[in-house]
Amino acid sequence: MDSTDSSNSSNSSNSSDTSNTSNTSNGEVKSLPFAVTLVVSAATAVVCGELFGFPWWQRLITVVVVVMALEGVNQAVGRARARRRSF
Repeated sequence: MDSTDSSNSSNSSNSSDTSNTSNTSNGEVKSLPFAVTLVVSAATAVVCGELFGFPWWQRLITVVVVVMALEGVNQAVGRARARRRSF
């Protein structure tokens, strides 16, 4: 009985989180966490620097472009889901 009580209390504390990464009722994530965006853009900068020899300013531009692209895709997916729910 104690193990179920402790698991229920941890679930209730997790469900009270109101960040962008909260799950919908069917288990899907509402939006991409910003940490994933940072990791992908940093990995892109490293790859561009090591494989293509980009200087620091081109790496910075690459990071900005990747962040903007991921956020744009995030918004497009969110709007498509909202439109699908309205029908």
